[in-house]
Amino acid sequence: MSEDASSTVVKTGVSPLLVIVGIFFIVIWIIAHIAWGTMALMANVMANDSGAASTEKQMTLIFGMLGGQILAGAAGIPAGLAFFWRGRRKLLLWLFAALFVIGALLQAGVFYNFFSSMP
Repeated sequence: MSEDASSTVVKTGVSPLLVIVGIFFIVIWIIAHIAWGTMALMANVMANDSGAASTEKQMTLIFGMLGGQILAGAAGIPAGLAFFWRGRRKLLLWLFAALFVIGALLQAGVFYNFFSSMP
């Protein structure tokens, strides 16, 4: 590589602090969702102790809630990347919002579906 070609390389100017904060955000977000998912799984398993709902409804509740939590947990990845990826920040924030809202709506839907079927 010639001396002229190496001088035309443009630096991105990304602050190392923003990279660290973004990665820290991703890690904390995922850890929080793993803890939340574990607690919710225990609650979902015990939700039908009375036997009032069918087994299919309870399985839908368990897997629907876990699916929604996975989507909401995955939303932290584009949010953390948005801290330092300036060129894609708008897209990453929209992706964060979409994944989070879809995950929350999925959880709310299966929760309503389960408890509306109880007598």
